[in-house]
Amino acid sequence: MNDLNTLKRVLLLYTDRYYLVRQVYPFGLDILAHHLRRCGYEVHVEYPFLPDADLEINLREILERTDPDLIGLGFRNLDTCMACETSGDLQGEGYRTFHFLSWFKKIVDIIREVRPDVPLVAGGGAFTMSPLTMLKNLDLGYGIIGEGEEPFQKFLESYPDTEKLSRVPNLVFLSGGEYRYNPRQKYVFPTERRAEREPKFHYAYHTSGLPVQIKRGCKQHCSYCVEPMLEGPRFVFRKTQEIIDELQDICAKYDDVERIFFVDTEFNIPNLSYPSNLVKSIISSGLSDHFRFASQFLPRPFDFAFARSLSDAGFSIILTCDSFSDQVLAQNGCSYRREHILQVLQMAEDFGIDCTVSLVFGLPGETRETLDETLGYMMRYPAGPLRRYEYTIGGRIYPGTPLSRFAVTRAKAEDLYGEQSEGFIAPYYYCSPDAPFRLKSYIDKAIPFAQVFENRFDSADHTRLAIAYLADQDKWSEASALFTRSELWVKGAVYDYFFKKLLKAGEKREAIFISERFLAGIQESREREEYRDQIGIIQYYLGFLKG
Repeated sequence: MNDLNTLKRVLLLYTDRYYLVRQVYPFGLDILAHHLRRCGYEVHVEYPFLPDADLEINLREILERTDPDLIGLGFRNLDTCMACETSGDLQGEGYRTFHFLSWFKKIVDIIREVRPDVPLVAGGGAFTMSPLTMLKNLDLGYGIIGEGEEPFQKFLESYPDTEKLSRVPNLVFLSGGEYRYNPRQKYVFPTERRAEREPKFHYAYHTSGLPVQIKRGCKQHCSYCVEPMLEGPRFVFRKTQEIIDELQDICAKYDDVERIFFVDTEFNIPNLSYPSNLVKSIISSGLSDHFRFASQFLPRPFDFAFARSLSDAGFSIILTCDSFSDQVLAQNGCSYRREHILQVLQMAEDFGIDCTVSLVFGLPGETRETLDETLGYMMRYPAGPLRRYEYTIGGRIYPGTPLSRFAVTRAKAEDLYGEQSEGFIAPYYYCSPDAPFRLKSYIDKAIPFAQVFENRFDSADHTRLAIAYLADQDKWSEASALFTRSELWVKGAVYDYFFKKLLKAGEKREAIFISERFLAGIQESREREEYRDQIGIIQYYLGFLKG
């Protein structure tokens, strides 16, 4: 076991296997790593599901290379929250989803086998939702709930002194055969600007947008939502000028980043004063000429002037609506009604704002009538070039939420799907007036732009991500070798990104090599016509490089 104050090398593992389907940047671990590095620690942020398809191969290589004194496990989600995953690995009567707990256990088991003496500390959103159950299920002794920067630092300074650990804020730990909770401290944003992001996850913010945080906290009471528990009900704001400074630093450092995603719970709460000033500052500073911006919004508060500013700044909005039925909205604690949703949709249309409407079908209060009501308004405001719909079917029941209390005390058994486990750690859904898949079938027949739930772990897509992951670490020869032996569509999907990475790094020879290999593969293929546009691009690039 390590002696006091000898935990110098820290490994932070991003354990979200769903990154292989939807690349969400590990922003929480990124923030934690930055803080610890400033305090003098050697920190590695790693992803154990890439580049090899075998988790154990990757994890053993990571442990050998980083030789950590302590390992932090970032548990982002227990599952996807979605009950209609057609390729999900866990199913029951009327539902199917992805559940990640077994993968968490595999990671812990491999670490225990390879590095049995290294202490493990759990954290992240999934852990904060149900810390005691997570520690029990994974047989872990330590975890940190909520924001982890200072608590993790204090843990490193205190371990293994039990008396000192008892004073580490946010810590949940096993002591004397019982788990103890230390009080959660109030969060304060650091004043230092930081434009840097973890380079090995560049592909994630290249495709989904680079994350920037402007505040923490949520006082909404939506029945199913865990954000007030994860972030706390107290709002903590960053200074507007600090955000502008960070964006300007990003502009200078990352010339290939085009999109910024503000990772707030909802951008426009608790009122419009703060976000309006920020958007105006973005415009006046000229940042709207460099980036497109996106974030999540509620339909209220929202007004004409705010919509115009969002349009001028180049914002896309993800509008949390849940339902077009006032009956459903009221029963689920939403602070807005249909009239507010319709007003925002109209303003978005008038100002040409790209808008994604987010809905949840099957929440408490949902009936055939309310379902038809929502579907009718979706048809009245149909999907188009600047409007799309994303929805889940059934409300995932998490501990500490109004929905969990409703499910335990008032819900009918026939509206509950899945397993009511300790800490609600297993997928468990409320869905009325029918099972999730039957509601999905009904919705599919009612609207021509129904959502397709075809998320799956595809081996070829894993290869695409592996090439990008290797390229992001400047492992050019490994990435090129994998690119060369990949299927043609994989080459097509990752070629432009890989080529530009090589060119920016001055790897001209490798850039020519992968271009010629890709072009030869297309010319030998029967699918040549499908790649006509890419043929022109490749030939242009080669002409530029050889000219």
